[in-house]
Amino acid sequence: MSLSRGKLAVLATATAILMLTAPVAVGNPFSILVGTWAGKGTARLDSGKRERISCRGYYSGKGAKILRLNIICANPSTKVELRSVLNNSNGRVSGTWEERNFNQSGTISGSVTDSEMNLSIDGGGLNGSLKMTFGESSQSVIISTNGSALRGMNIELARTS
Repeated sequence: MSLSRGKLAVLATATAILMLTAPVAVGNPFSILVGTWAGKGTARLDSGKRERISCRGYYSGKGAKILRLNIICANPSTKVELRSVLNNSNGRVSGTWEERNFNQSGTISGSVTDSEMNLSIDGGGLNGSLKMTFGESSQSVIISTNGSALRGMNIELARTS
C-alpha cells in the first residue's frame, strides 16, 4: 500500500523539520550546514506498516543565525518539496516550514547543543517531537508524531558536498 496524499504531507512536514536540524558549530551554529545532504530512512505508519524514503536537502545560510533550505523527498508513490527558515538565538531555535505541493505550513521551536537538537513541531494537522544527534558529516534523527497517520521516522543523512 502506498502513502496517501495526507500521509505524504505529514511525512513531508516531518522530513522538513528533520532537515532543519543539523550539526551545530560552536559560535556559528548554521554555517556547517551549507551544502547538500542526502539520506534514507523508514517511515512508521499507524497501521504498523513501514515504508522506505529517500531525501536530498539543499542548505544556504545567512550569517550564523539564519538557515534557509529546500528539501525534496520521494518514495515510490510521490514527490514533496519543502522550504524552511530557521533562526538560532543563543541555543534557542525557532522557525517556520511550508510544504509547497500540499499547501501546508507550521512552526518549529526547541533547543540545540553542540551534538544534539530537541524540537517541538506544530502545524499542518500534526504535532510532535524530533531528537537528533549529529556530527560534521552525518545526522541521525528520530521523529515521533501525534494526530496523524505517520507515527514516526528514523533517518540517517550524510553530507554530499
